[in-house]
Amino acid sequence: MTYDNAEEVRRMARSHVFQMRLIPMTNTHHATIEELVIGKDLSWLDKLPAVHDPEAEYIVRKTERKRSNKRREQTR
Repeated sequence: MTYDNAEEVRRMARSHVFQMRLIPMTNTHHATIEELVIGKDLSWLDKLPAVHDPEAEYIVRKTERKRSNKRREQTR
């Protein structure tokens, strides 16, 4: 079942030994919110890309910083 991501709901789920996962949902205003999925065994959810961010490879390029005029004058 899904429910709002509220601390009271989390506390109740924990007290009854349920597992919880946050999943992205779109509401009627097309805004993305997070809801709780609550159940006894949610291991099947761990395989879904919507639950976890996919691994990404980032390319980092060095950029040359420009010096201010004051620094140029000091180094001369």
